[in-house]
Amino acid sequence: MSTTLATYYARLLDMPDNEYKVEILEDGPVKKIAVNGKVYEVDYNLGGDSIHSIIIDHHSHGVQISSSNSTYTIMNKGELYQIELKGEMEKIHNSRNAAESVGRQVVQAPMPGVILKTYVKKGDVVQRGDPLCVLVAMKMENEIRSLTDGTVKEIFVEDTAKVGLNDRIMVIE
Repeated sequence: MSTTLATYYARLLDMPDNEYKVEILEDGPVKKIAVNGKVYEVDYNLGGDSIHSIIIDHHSHGVQISSSNSTYTIMNKGELYQIELKGEMEKIHNSRNAAESVGRQVVQAPMPGVILKTYVKKGDVVQRGDPLCVLVAMKMENEIRSLTDGTVKEIFVEDTAKVGLNDRIMVIE
């Protein structure tokens, strides 16, 4: 049985009720990683500022990865994933703080692009998971969803507006 070197918890932001336990079992040129108990051999190379070549169990994937704090935006084969990654101690600390977080969400652009359409307006009430807008990046339409329940307090963009990485799109409280 392998010793766990580190444990993280990953959550897809579009599916906030799904959480994955990621354990680093072996570090080296090829890493052994367990996701919810299933073990994978992983190797990767950085091919540019945000382009990575990732080999998982001898299958190659070219992915674009950008990050902001503990949130990662991953583009793989035209699919956009937003993942929040927390260490084991951070997860324990956060679970003690609150069962449900209530507060302010500043919605930011996960990558540079153009806002194709906004589905909400100032004053609209939204629930976690509701679509807020569509961001076109790399010729792909990416739906940005609310991570919390609340009311749209501010909108900083209009349809067809260009946005950069982490530009503010709207605020939900």
